[in-house]
Amino acid sequence: MSRPKIRTQQQKVWLTPSEKKTWKCKAAQAGLSVNEFIRRCVERRQLKTSQPPINLDTARELGRIGVNLNQQVRAMNSAIASGQFIPNVEEALLLVTEVLKLVKQVQSELLLDDRQNS
Repeated sequence: MSRPKIRTQQQKVWLTPSEKKTWKCKAAQAGLSVNEFIRRCVERRQLKTSQPPINLDTARELGRIGVNLNQQVRAMNSAIASGQFIPNVEEALLLVTEVLKLVKQVQSELLLDDRQNS
């Protein structure tokens, strides 16, 4: 197991009050301390961005909707396999499958990092 880094050196950086406030906000949005935020920026390491709670809640709900749609497709396929007649079943399966794909796409877009938008 590797030992944790012990930092013993300081580097002072002079900022305007506006810059300091901006850096604090950006660090908070990334879920990092200001020091770690600065280290990652200087070293060009990847910054993780935390998602707004609404994105996480919406993605979770879309996951539930996706499960229900998947169950609907399975139920229709089981009905067909058992010989039950379902009017317009091919069209219904196609539409439900397409909606399921769209739900998954929106869900993944909600959870993407904001780095692409910065």
